[in-house]
Amino acid sequence: MTTEDRAADHRPMPPPRPGTDDDSGGLPPQIGPRFRRRTLRIEPGHSRPYLAPEWRDCLVVIESGEVDLEAVSGVRHTCRRGDVLWLAGLDLRCLANRGEQAVVITTVSRR
Repeated sequence: MTTEDRAADHRPMPPPRPGTDDDSGGLPPQIGPRFRRRTLRIEPGHSRPYLAPEWRDCLVVIESGEVDLEAVSGVRHTCRRGDVLWLAGLDLRCLANRGEQAVVITTVSRR
């Protein structure tokens, strides 16, 4: 399956069901002492360079907004609220916010 196939197969996350789901984000507030939690924010119209060591051993959750993962080749893939990612080892140039609201990304890694 190519990157374009995966992008075409992307389906948005369904809205929370009343009374059953919490709309406050993807990860619980407490994650335990053996893990490190980090929150990143990318404002509309801004981007963040992809630095491989920053994403090593990190589970990545898009908490709000939409972020474009821009590959060195120029290919882009849009990730949305609720998407869970593993960015280690990817050939990316940057993470870009082309939307109108801030992107909030939470990462969790082992200490």
